[in-house]
Amino acid sequence: MSGWRRCDTCRKVRPAEDFDGDATTCRACLTAPTPAPRKRTTTVTTRSTTPRPPAAAPAERGPRTGSDGSGDLEVRERRARRSATDALVESHPEEFALLLRDARAREGLRPLSAEPDGETAPPAVALPPDEG
Repeated sequence: MSGWRRCDTCRKVRPAEDFDGDATTCRACLTAPTPAPRKRTTTVTTRSTTPRPPAAAPAERGPRTGSDGSGDLEVRERRARRSATDALVESHPEEFALLLRDARAREGLRPLSAEPDGETAPPAVALPPDEG
């Protein structure tokens, strides 16, 4: 027979010496004082007489684009950035081409093969890496 048994009351595994014969409850549980019954506490409920402020009107939502992730903030930010970039390209194509060429050079990318007006891009000037 095993030297260990589980008490039915406290569910602890104890040595067989902690039990009286074939008892299923250990001596510690049998000799422990019984806990006092819990008293129910009464809860006091008060109602506020202060009037609630009127609910704010829901904000108007713009038209949905119907594309995937139209409600996702990150997707909407990228979409706004892309439309602003497209508007910049249309309004200032030369300046945008120069900015794009310099940014690609800083990233170590090769220059684009053609400029927006059809000319080939001049060789990119390598800029020193930013320190800081």
